[in-house]
Amino acid sequence: MAKEKKTKNTISFKDSIKTKLILIMILVTAIPLIVSIVVSYITSTNKALKDAQDSQEWQAWYIEDRFASILNNNMTVIKTLAVNPTILNFCKHEGNIPYDAVQNTLAGCDAVLGDGENTSITDENGMQIARGKGDFVSVAERDYFKAAMQGQDYVSCINVSKTTGRRIITCSTPIKDGDKIIGIIHRNYDLEGFHEMLAKESDHAFLVDRNGQVAAHSQYSIGGESGKEEEVRDKAEFFTSGKEEGFYLGDIGNGEVAYLSYVKEPISNYVVCTVVSEKKVLAAARQAATIVIGVGLILLAVAIVISVIMARSFINPIQAVNASLSALSDGRFNAVDGYSQRKDEFGSISRAMNTVIDKLGEIVSNIKTSAANVGQSSDDLSDMANQISQTAEDVSNAVQEIATGATQQAEEIQNATVNVGYISEAVGDVERSAESLSELAGKMKKASEISSKSLSSLQESSAEMTAKIDEISKTIADTEQAVNSINEKVEGITSIATQTNLLSLNASIEAARAGEAGRGFAVVAEEIGKLADDSKAMADEIRIEMERLLNQSQAAVSAASDVKEGNNTQQVALGETLEAVNGMLSDIDSTVEGVELISKGAETCKSSKDVVIDTMSALSAISEENAASSEETGASMEELSATVTTLAGAADDLKNVADKLNEEIQFFKS
Repeated sequence: MAKEKKTKNTISFKDSIKTKLILIMILVTAIPLIVSIVVSYITSTNKALKDAQDSQEWQAWYIEDRFASILNNNMTVIKTLAVNPTILNFCKHEGNIPYDAVQNTLAGCDAVLGDGENTSITDENGMQIARGKGDFVSVAERDYFKAAMQGQDYVSCINVSKTTGRRIITCSTPIKDGDKIIGIIHRNYDLEGFHEMLAKESDHAFLVDRNGQVAAHSQYSIGGESGKEEEVRDKAEFFTSGKEEGFYLGDIGNGEVAYLSYVKEPISNYVVCTVVSEKKVLAAARQAATIVIGVGLILLAVAIVISVIMARSFINPIQAVNASLSALSDGRFNAVDGYSQRKDEFGSISRAMNTVIDKLGEIVSNIKTSAANVGQSSDDLSDMANQISQTAEDVSNAVQEIATGATQQAEEIQNATVNVGYISEAVGDVERSAESLSELAGKMKKASEISSKSLSSLQESSAEMTAKIDEISKTIADTEQAVNSINEKVEGITSIATQTNLLSLNASIEAARAGEAGRGFAVVAEEIGKLADDSKAMADEIRIEMERLLNQSQAAVSAASDVKEGNNTQQVALGETLEAVNGMLSDIDSTVEGVELISKGAETCKSSKDVVIDTMSALSAISEENAASSEETGASMEELSATVTTLAGAADDLKNVADKLNEEIQFFKS
């Protein structure tokens, strides 16, 4: 597997979790803060409006009460005077009531009220007939006279005093003689006094009469040389609404927009108004909102600082883990430093990451060691296979020599058989003619010597064959030992493959725990697992081939043992034959010494001939068996050579697997 090119994973500022976390924390702080500011402003505004309304209404009612008290006091005084006997008799011109008494009575009432105004009595024609002070004037045209003459208690609209030029209102009540109205009592009230009272009680308040004309104002005087001109506010809402009281934001009658509270005084139907500007009402709310905004901005700045600190505390461990994972994706095992001592989740993640890295490093190290062991074992196996191949070749050559020796042995046995035929002929000649005994004895001696040499040669060949068979047995035993050693190596390879497979499985599990960052390592672990399975399969195939080779080696050992046993039997027969030939030579010598022993010697030769023939037959059978055994041994060695070739190929494949495993594992730089 080719190494992947390392790519640098950069995250832009806008895509960073740190940026998003800071923004989220700022929003989490800012949104409630903004909502709280808006709610606080609305609440403060509403409360300010409610407080302003309560304050203005209370002030309006208070001023209305003061105004009503003034009117009530005046109305009480004049009503009391209207039923006073002195006043009644004076108006009826009865009882000779002196004017001084009436005037003193009026002056006494004026003194009780203490407002510096006069109380006056007017006859039924509208002409004043008594007053506390000042000159008499006609009030016949005044609305209060007309209303009182109709039997009403009345408070006039704004009037200008005919004697003083002051702006006044007049309270009047009828004087009755039974059901007959004989005059009125009226008393004036200077509106300048009410202006002074308004100025003390309110920053902005005014009184409007039934015609919409401003009677008094807290901020300035009206009329006169220094006063403001008369104002009429009959188009304002407080005048046109028809309500007894109210509160609104709007035109207060002079084009100015403000909050106005009004109350209608029930006796006079005058309207008392108190005014406060919108700016003043909302000033407290705006001040509170400003304070809240200032505190909010401070809190927002603190939240930003805390957000940055918290974001760093969150992001720095994540970046450390990301750097470790990036190094791991490049095959390097870098532990997460500086955060494993934390007791929160990031500390747990750092410790788990370091554990995974340590475990992966250990697994990779073990895999590298196992791969090196597999490579070394495959080299040893390849060398051993080559050694076995060489041994098989040597055994094959030895078997070929045995086959050649067996062929030579067969030829020598054939020669011996021919010689035995010669002996048979010689014995016949001895039996046929004693005359030619010496010649035949000489020939027989010669033939016996030849036979002795042939038998000696055959015995030597048999001894050599026995030595070759021992060598073959030893070689096959060495082969069997080598096969057993190979089996042990194969078992070691199988164990290594199993351990490698387990390590691959552990690596896959750890890679799965690592998540997306461990996916590349999971692929490597899977390939390592496959290579381990392939190594195990090849080791099993090698073990099967070795077992087959072991069986064949054991069969070859058994065949060699049979050949050796046959060859030993052949050597015994050859020894007996050699002894017979030597005996025959002795008999021939004895024949030369005496004719009388010729017949007996001939019989002995005949008997020896039969023994030799039987021995030659046995030797021929043994030679055939030797040849067959040699062929079987040659076939076994060919199979052994083929098996060893397969073993060498498997060893090469195993070495290739080990080399590939080493190449794959080089991805990791531990």
